[in-house]
Amino acid sequence: MTTDISGFEITRATTGGRRAKSGQARLNHVLAIVLIAFLFLAPIPLGANRPVFWAINGLVVGAAGIIYGIMMVWRRETFRIALSDVAILAGLWFVLCLYAIIQFALPVTTVFEAPGIEVTSSTLSIAPGSSLHSVVQFLTFGIFFFLVLQVSANRERARFIAIALFWVTVVHALYGLLALTQFGDTVLFLEKWAYLGSATGTFVNRNSYATFMAFGLVLGTALAAQALEKGLESRQVPIASIMMVLVGLSFLLVALYSTQSRMGLAAGLAGSLVVAVGFALKVGRRLPRLSLTMAVLGLVLTVAAAVLFGSGTFERLGSVEQSFDVRAALYWQVVDMISSRPFLGFGGGSFEAAFPLFHALPVSPDLVWDKAHSTYLALWMEYGVIFGSIPLIVVFGIALRCIALVIRRRSDWVLPLASLGIIITAALHSLVDFSLEMEANALFFAALLALGLASITEYGRRQKAQ
Repeated sequence: MTTDISGFEITRATTGGRRAKSGQARLNHVLAIVLIAFLFLAPIPLGANRPVFWAINGLVVGAAGIIYGIMMVWRRETFRIALSDVAILAGLWFVLCLYAIIQFALPVTTVFEAPGIEVTSSTLSIAPGSSLHSVVQFLTFGIFFFLVLQVSANRERARFIAIALFWVTVVHALYGLLALTQFGDTVLFLEKWAYLGSATGTFVNRNSYATFMAFGLVLGTALAAQALEKGLESRQVPIASIMMVLVGLSFLLVALYSTQSRMGLAAGLAGSLVVAVGFALKVGRRLPRLSLTMAVLGLVLTVAAAVLFGSGTFERLGSVEQSFDVRAALYWQVVDMISSRPFLGFGGGSFEAAFPLFHALPVSPDLVWDKAHSTYLALWMEYGVIFGSIPLIVVFGIALRCIALVIRRRSDWVLPLASLGIIITAALHSLVDFSLEMEANALFFAALLALGLASITEYGRRQKAQ
């Protein structure tokens, strides 16, 4: 069967009935639980922001992928969502991984030139060891995304996963607040060495933790919308479910304000607003009073959290201009790096090694700049403007598919809308920070995108039935 959705071709192979229902369904249920547990544990070791954790996560995800593949072959099953279903996205990711491998594996002498300095490397990367680590991460993200696609093809399971991941973020929010207020402002019960007075959870960096909280905020907003949509279909609004989600959202908002991350808060609210507006445009006319009530409750909750817990964030708003001046100087120097090697880049994960070649005043020499503080600039600096744009194109392609699904669907459109809100949140915060360069955030981001994208095959089946 072949179906077309807004120009995207989807090919679906038929599978044997009862055996596919029972055997593969049980396998996917188990895999879903494993992936949820993995996403709960991934942020705990410092946001998984160390090479050793990248290796461990790579081994876990790789082993899960191998075991899942062996079980599928042994049972003679077909993947619920084949690579051909997302051929363009998978092909682009393969090209990125291939170039990342070439950067550190191709034995070619390369001269890196900077003002008054020349550095020679035996590979295309100025830091081949760091580039190897980046390849491990990219492969981990690709395999993990594919696994989440498989378990999310069943939309009831996808909704279960979404609910579970929301409460994962709530639990991390609770820990972050307890660590800040009850455990002596510590990280993993150890003395913090940065961002004292700000909630950081297990991430060390408050902005990265804020992104994680913002993802939960957007997802929770979508779950509230999903409950309302379900009430619309059954003509009985699940008040208890909505109130539980609002309780979780309260903790997430408090934690988000407690991070004192200005852009993290703004990005989270922007993503949630996209979900709320999308929901209002989709069903607002059918649920006018209830939609208005939910909007008012959300606004009251946001304002209350801001008044009670937002003083630190508001105080930091006064230093926005100064922070912008510092970042602007840094960004111009990173742009100089990009312009010096616009097509080949300096190598994956090489910013910390390459930036000292260009580091000059007015960027402070008293600080160690190991991140570009903009994921866009970091990608272009490390992989060049062509290959470095591939992750952006992939995410943009997913966003387009989610928009098409939200517009065309009469049901099962909330998770694609949630994915769209998550993309807005990540895209905004990545302009001025490196939250998605924290592996725990990147894995969570990949999972949430897969939850929305996986519904493409369900749409194809409905079209065939019609």
